[in-house]
Amino acid sequence: MVNKAVVAIGPKKNVLKEIPMPVMDDDSVLIRIKYCGVCHSEHYDWAHAKEGDTFGHEPMGIIEQVGKNVKGFAVGDHVSGLWGSTLPGAGAMQKYMVANVEKSKIVKIPENLRDEDMVLEPLSCMLSACSKVKDTMPGTKVCVVGCGYMGCGAISLLTLRGFYVVAVDIRETSRQDALKYGAKEVYTPEEAIRKFTYENGERDIMKGFKVVCEWGESNESLDTAINLTGCCGLLCVGAYHTGEKRLVDMQQLGVKAIVMHNTHPREYWLSTEGVDNAVRMIADGEWDFKNIPTMVYPANQFDRAQEEMETKYGKFMKSLIDMEMEDGEPFMAPVKE
Repeated sequence: MVNKAVVAIGPKKNVLKEIPMPVMDDDSVLIRIKYCGVCHSEHYDWAHAKEGDTFGHEPMGIIEQVGKNVKGFAVGDHVSGLWGSTLPGAGAMQKYMVANVEKSKIVKIPENLRDEDMVLEPLSCMLSACSKVKDTMPGTKVCVVGCGYMGCGAISLLTLRGFYVVAVDIRETSRQDALKYGAKEVYTPEEAIRKFTYENGERDIMKGFKVVCEWGESNESLDTAINLTGCCGLLCVGAYHTGEKRLVDMQQLGVKAIVMHNTHPREYWLSTEGVDNAVRMIADGEWDFKNIPTMVYPANQFDRAQEEMETKYGKFMKSLIDMEMEDGEPFMAPVKE
C-alpha cells in the first residue's frame, strides 16, 4: 500500500505527495478514503497556503483492515462520520486513514444511498445549527441568508421543523435552489431589506425577523443578516468565517439587542448525534437531501476544485475530491434512484 496526500507547495498550489502509512492497533480500522469534501472554510487557507499545509475534514471511505478487538465492522464496509479532526486543515485528503472505533464516530452507509451524499461531517453541522434555533413557534418566518449547499440543507431542515423560510442570496441560481429545498419566498439582499425593514417608505432599524440564519461566509452576508434581524432577535451564524477578520455593524447589534449565536458544533455529542440522525433521516426519506448536484474531482485537481468554488453556482452545489482517482477529468456524480 502506498499512501498519498494533497499537500501544499505554496498559495493555491498543491501536489499529491507520498506520505507514511498510518499505524493501526487492535482497536482501530484502516479506512481507504474514497471521497473528501471540499469546504469553503478552507478556501482562504488554500489561497494563502505555505509549503506543507494539508486540507480536508469531510472524509468518507471503505474499510480496508479491521483490528482484532473491533466489533460491528468488516472489510469492504462503506463508512462515513467523524475521525481525525473536524477542523479546517485537518488533512483528511489522503488515501488511507486509521480511526479508533471507540474514540471516533464511524457509521456504515446504507445501500440505498449514494456515497457522494454521505459525506457526513457537513450534514452533522447542518443538523447541529438547526437544533440551536430554539424557542421559535412552528410557522414563524425564519430568514436564511446564503443559499449554497449548507444554506439549502439548513432550509430543508428548518422547513421540516415547521418554519416558514424566507431565503436571501445575491445569486438568482441559488435563490432557485432555495425554492427547491423548501423556501417559501426568495429575495436579493436589497429586496429583503426593503420588504422586511421598511414601513411607509422609511427604514425602521428595529424591524426584521425574529430569527435569521447566516450561511454566506462573507462580510456582506453578515451585514445583510444583521440588517434583517429584528429587535431582540436571534442571529444564528452557521458559516465558519475563516480567514480575514469580519467588520460588522456593532451599532445595530447593540441597539437592537440582537443575540448572536455561533451555531456550528463544538459539542462532540451534538456532532455525533447529528451523524446518526443524518443517516437515518435521509435513508428513511424523512429528510429529502440526497442526489445533491455534486462535482467529483480527481485527487490531483484540488486546486481546480477550489478555483471553481465561486463559479459553481447554477451548475452544482457540492464538490468532492476522489482520493481513489489520482488523475482524470472532473465529472458530475450520477443520480441514484
